[in-house]
Amino acid sequence: MQAWRQLQTQHEHLPPATHATLLRACVQANAPRRHAVKTLALLLACGASLYAFERRTPWRSWTADYRTGVNQRRVVTLADGTQLTLNTHSAVNVDYSGAQRQIQLLAGEIFIATGKDAAQRPFFVGTPHGSLQALGTRFTVRLHDGYASAGVLEGAVAVLAGDGGQRLVLHPGEGAHFDSGSSHRQTLAPYGGAWLNGMLVARDMRLDDFLAELSRYSDHPLGCAPAIAGLRVSGSYPLADVDAIVDAVSASLQLRRNTVTRFWGRQVVRIELAAH
Repeated sequence: MQAWRQLQTQHEHLPPATHATLLRACVQANAPRRHAVKTLALLLACGASLYAFERRTPWRSWTADYRTGVNQRRVVTLADGTQLTLNTHSAVNVDYSGAQRQIQLLAGEIFIATGKDAAQRPFFVGTPHGSLQALGTRFTVRLHDGYASAGVLEGAVAVLAGDGGQRLVLHPGEGAHFDSGSSHRQTLAPYGGAWLNGMLVARDMRLDDFLAELSRYSDHPLGCAPAIAGLRVSGSYPLADVDAIVDAVSASLQLRRNTVTRFWGRQVVRIELAAH
């Protein structure tokens, strides 16, 4: 009974159909006790994987108003003339009502150039970590693990507290990291919006950080050996060919690329010290 309750609690966040399937599998009639215990243990392990998958790819992103796949970009013009650009693996919902204009960022990163609204409705961007108000502007918003970030290219953007009050007002060249409890102003990197032109720009970037950023545009996870994680990468790289970027960086640092195929068919790319 304890294991049954654990299964129910652990998977209550899953979509109803998936949740029900897992629970039904635990009550197969006349199953031997030992077989039932093994089955339940397997389901618990699989459920943990399903939970991780659901967190990595939120279910609601699949039905978002607009979304992109890996290494895709999409430009959408909204009813008020606002131009919305979605970066790789991104998803948004758009809600224009009589009182306000709102974009909800569900995954990834977006660039917004707000239009001039005849009704002068305020423009908001919501994220799981806090919200922003655009004050006639061009800016980016991105989701990270545990926080969100924004960068202003033109105009101004207000980072809002939970009660709607302004915590920070950002001006051109400024950005911020924020979550539900805090916000931190920072200088915006001049090449932070390079993705809008299909480029990834690095300036003295750690190799592990560079690969983490490049992984956003790759079908395969990218990583490196800990011994070389601190090597530095600089350059401008066209995102149209991620494999070519990996090969170019490996060659410039005199490293080698190692591609491993897991037993379930998923490939993992790892940069390592070259064999002598």
